[in-house]
Amino acid sequence: MSGDPTRRMAFLREYLAGVQSMDPERAMRAASPAYRWYDGMVAEPITQDHFAEYLLGWEDRMKSIGGTGRYDVSDELLADRGGYILRWAWWKFAGTDVEGSALLKVGDQGVIYEKITYFKPIGS
Repeated sequence: MSGDPTRRMAFLREYLAGVQSMDPERAMRAASPAYRWYDGMVAEPITQDHFAEYLLGWEDRMKSIGGTGRYDVSDELLADRGGYILRWAWWKFAGTDVEGSALLKVGDQGVIYEKITYFKPIGS
């Protein structure tokens, strides 16, 4: 294994704490210089410059579809291989049927990306 797994885990923990508490500055302290957030519902990747606006808009977007403004995470998987941590999780907007998956990639310089996708059951 290359690099520093302890450093990668520290970046991951800080980033997740920032996102989960809706604190974009905290999350971006753990971001790599090349950070991108990919959202299947947004045409362009979200960069560090636009992350605060994007993250702080989540609560309103969730509430606009009947949610509480929060989300729940389940079924997490974490792997540290080849100098990167990959973290996958299933998420759901609390109070809605909107759910999907998220994949994070973390290197020794911080979080490289988060990619989220949406899932809708057949017949919904």
